Parts: sequence; C-alpha cells; structure tokens
Amino acid sequence: MSQKLLQGKGIRTNENFLAKKLNIHRKTIERRINALLKEGIISRPVCRFPLLIVPPEYILVKSLFQIKKQHDKILKSLKSDPHVTWMIKAILGRGGYNLVVFSTFYKVEDHLEWQEKLDQQFPSCIGAVKNTYLSPTMAFSFSPGYVSIRIIKNRLKQVHGKEPVKMMKS
Repeated sequence: MSQKLLQGKGIRTNENFLAKKLNIHRKTIERRINALLKEGIISRPVCRFPLLIVPPEYILVKSLFQIKKQHDKILKSLKSDPHVTWMIKAILGRGGYNLVVFSTFYKVEDHLEWQEKLDQQFPSCIGAVKNTYLSPTMAFSFSPGYVSIRIIKNRLKQVHGKEPVKMMKS
C-alpha cells in the first residue's frame, strides 16, 4: 500500500467533505467532478508529497516547454524519466509554452546535459524552453497548491472564455 501512495495512486476525492463544506448534495458534487474530468479541466487526484519533491541537496528545476510536435511521445518519455517529479499541461504566456515540468538534479550541469539529450531525442519537436533553478533552501517556499489553482483558473478561462466566478466564501 505504501508503494501505491509513493507512486501517487490510491488517492480519491472526498465528495462527502466537499458536500458538507459547500452545502451541496454529494451526488451534485460527483456529477460536477465527473463533468470537469470529462472536459479535461481536472484530472484524478494524486498524492504529490510536496516535501519529498526534491531530495536533500538537489536543485529543483521548473521548466516551461513549448512542445511543437510529438506531444504524446515527449510526455511518455518525461513520465518515465526519474528526474521528472511533476508535469502539468498548460498554456502559459506569450512564449507559447504548453508544458510545465518540475525536475530535480544534483548540479545545474546535470540538468543542461539532460535537456540536451531530450532535444537530441526529439529533434525539431521542442521549441522555446524557459528554466528556473531553485536551490534546496528555496524549494520549500514553492506552493504546489497555488500553481494548481492558477492552472485550473486559466483552463476554465480558456474553455469558457471568461474568468471563473468565485464560488466559495473564505
């Protein structure tokens, strides 16, 4: 069971908690979640273990990728890569970035070699790449929850053409 949790599997949405918190029937929550899943706005929950995202003394690298071709093959390759801890498909900024990748490396040079190999493996498929390097002391100030919320809001805006209405009270 712990192996499943470490792989991010075996996690489920607590519809009862959401129903009580939002004062909405549980079946309504289930229907809305299923609709969001079907439209690709959200995906099934996984356990990210944010404090384990970066091994001690490693560098966390946030990379914005512009994937031009062979999107599925590149995603499959990155999913199986031991350096990649987290990936998010998104549309970000003016650079046409469509993938956010979080990876860990012992040295910046290791990351640069890794990125060069990725470019060679998929020639002419990857456009612009923007990297941000976070030292071990900076990595824990990063909030995965904030990034997730921003991505959901951007996706909702893309699907519906407007900013989402604030639905929950603080």
